[in-house]
Amino acid sequence: MTDDDATNTVLIKASSLLRESSERLTDGAATDAVPRLLAEATRCYDAVARKLSPEDAETAATVAVGRSTIAALALQRCALDELDCDWSWTDGDDGPYLGDMEEYDEDGLSEPLLARAVEAARAALDADPGDPLVPLHLGHALCWSGERDGAVAAYTEALRRDPGDHVARDSLAELGEEVPEEDDFDGTESPDRYAFALVREEARISNSEWASIACVFGSVATAQRDADEILKSCDNGDFTPEDLPTTLKLTLEIHRPGQPITRFPVEPLDASFLIDWSGLPEGEPLDPPLPPGRPVRIDGETCFHGGLR
Repeated sequence: MTDDDATNTVLIKASSLLRESSERLTDGAATDAVPRLLAEATRCYDAVARKLSPEDAETAATVAVGRSTIAALALQRCALDELDCDWSWTDGDDGPYLGDMEEYDEDGLSEPLLARAVEAARAALDADPGDPLVPLHLGHALCWSGERDGAVAAYTEALRRDPGDHVARDSLAELGEEVPEEDDFDGTESPDRYAFALVREEARISNSEWASIACVFGSVATAQRDADEILKSCDNGDFTPEDLPTTLKLTLEIHRPGQPITRFPVEPLDASFLIDWSGLPEGEPLDPPLPPGRPVRIDGETCFHGGLR
């Protein structure tokens, strides 16, 4: 992992661009900005790669996973916006049906994006044989193209790396495969290889629906600051702290590999938008640390590195 603060900042910036792109595609709003965001993220990764030490395999893997994510999002945008596919293809929901490319893309508009997505995913698999997000990218791309055997192998590998990934599980079932039992994963222990803090923000969008966004951080202190900023942004005179439980829910989670997930419900102090952080283990190191800018695939959800909201 790089010790260069400037490089780490660039990697976190790239992750924030990927997060915004993913959110825009999920929401279906202002997706015309996604190519620009992905191009900027590409420039970030290229800048890091140009000065990367050959010995820094961890950062090289972060760049490779980031490039795979860019290619996956570019293919997703093409399928959703330019080809008018009628399904919700997001990492947190589902993937394409087998061979949808043949049905929706008679002119081959997505072919170069498909080739890039497959190439980038396989490069990332070589760079990091343990990352659970990349096999999902590969599975979606191969499923889109109609390569059933390759898609099955990729989804199976994604599920092996993250037994709680319901997207990989559902995708295998859709392909007619016998899906492994979920007995070994109950959501109480973190299956990831790194330790990190996570801030989950749930906001009410209708009387019956909540939207959820989760960002990961390399330290408890930075996650705490992020939660403070979210709550501070609510202090705009529109409602009081007493209204928050019906409008906004915040949870701070601490993940350590193979250990129980520690969750802190975040509630403001009486008559203020301040948070009582007493009892939060701010000084305890998160080890092994999450590489800066590395997205985390956990419990069927892709969580991008926080910062630069």
